[in-house]
Amino acid sequence: MKNYKKLWRNEQWYEFSEKIKKRDNYKCLSCDRSSSEVVLQIHHDIYVQGKYPWEYLSSDCRTLCKGCHARHHGLIEPNSGWTLISIDDLGGLYGNCERINCGHEIRFEYLTYHPSWGYKKVGSTCIEHLTQSDKLLSKSVIKYYTNISKFVSESSWIHSTTKNGKKYIFASYKHHQIRIYGGSNNYSFQIVLKEVGSRKYDYLDFVPTKGKGLEETKELAYIALKGTLSENETEKLTLRNIYRSIK
Repeated sequence: MKNYKKLWRNEQWYEFSEKIKKRDNYKCLSCDRSSSEVVLQIHHDIYVQGKYPWEYLSSDCRTLCKGCHARHHGLIEPNSGWTLISIDDLGGLYGNCERINCGHEIRFEYLTYHPSWGYKKVGSTCIEHLTQSDKLLSKSVIKYYTNISKFVSESSWIHSTTKNGKKYIFASYKHHQIRIYGGSNNYSFQIVLKEVGSRKYDYLDFVPTKGKGLEETKELAYIALKGTLSENETEKLTLRNIYRSIK
């Protein structure tokens, strides 16, 4: 795609990126810092050739600060994903920390390895920085986005017709169904629950998604189904917030 950089100044990209930032409470999902502390950017977990940056599902994207975004793309030294190989006592300040922008003399040399950056010898202060973990809550939210995106992009959607002649497409999740009716940004979805070991189906209410495309409707329907099935109140609340943020 030519002149890709110009797309970031497009009004549609501005609106889309603001929607993602608002969904993530204007915080980096990696380091948890807010827009008052850092510059926030939008990271795409997947890339499709020929697709504009605002044409992705919101679950394909997440908010990262400029630094975490660069680390994710391997542009600057990552602060996670390092494995400690060994620790050597040099007997004095005979070594130098190899962490970028450090270079301090060190006695205890920590040999670390990163699959994208290779081996690095650092001191005790920097090893704590390089091996720090992401926020557990952020990891949980990112996991939800990943599962949503995977379901929408990888599920098999089958065309069918109701007894009354109404056309729809459906996909199965475990033994339940998501049905989508309509077309041309005038869709609605319906969740069909099935009891295990029974032929009984529970048809939930139709939920209109006017103004949303087919992929976005699939996204909302999956979130709604997961929230309906969940018995964990924290998970229910998280899914409810995600649903509201992209509706």
